[in-house]
Amino acid sequence: MTATNDLAPAWLLHRRPFRNTSLIVDLFVPERGRLGAVARGGRRNPALAPFVPLWVSLKAGGELFTLRHSEPRGAALPLAGRALFCGFYVNELVMRLLHRDDAHPDLWPIYERTLGQLAGDAPLDVSLRRFELMLLEEVGYGLTLDQDAEGRPLEAGLTYRWVPEQGFLVAAGGYPGEWLVALGEDRWNGDVRRMAKALLREALAPHLGDRPLRSRELFR
Repeated sequence: MTATNDLAPAWLLHRRPFRNTSLIVDLFVPERGRLGAVARGGRRNPALAPFVPLWVSLKAGGELFTLRHSEPRGAALPLAGRALFCGFYVNELVMRLLHRDDAHPDLWPIYERTLGQLAGDAPLDVSLRRFELMLLEEVGYGLTLDQDAEGRPLEAGLTYRWVPEQGFLVAAGGYPGEWLVALGEDRWNGDVRRMAKALLREALAPHLGDRPLRSRELFR
């Protein structure tokens, strides 16, 4: 891990108590992706929380790293209300779709940009859909939104169903071709936004398994 003064940038994705005062944390680090670490005495450190940009120093050892040092590298993001729930959802997706110690350097700027958008004025649902699309692409299950499973261009006036491991097939009552193309071109309107929510939920389902996302419960 290379960084100034042996410190690397990180975000905390999840934390849980460990022994009396410590934590087991899942961190997202550019060079290593998602990793687990023991933070001794971590419950006394208010910076070890989601949505606080961190500098960390880690020591390898066994299944989990040891978090030797951590400090903020900026202010906590001002996430509140639905934006906060969206942030927890993004973190849970990263936890569920990335394997530990599997580097995803290209996802790092996408993740940071998404959190910044959630803390800003961008439409929350559009920010989430963009992240979902790029996360699926990053883990090798991206959606091809300009052609069907046979390699033919998606057509306005036709509707398509999505089939895992294959792609889009022409089917009555499916997703309109012109809306799919608009999604692929990052053109958003009310119809595309509603369709994208249903489509991305369908596309993510095979990778999430039967265990429901806890963050989705917050929206209820």
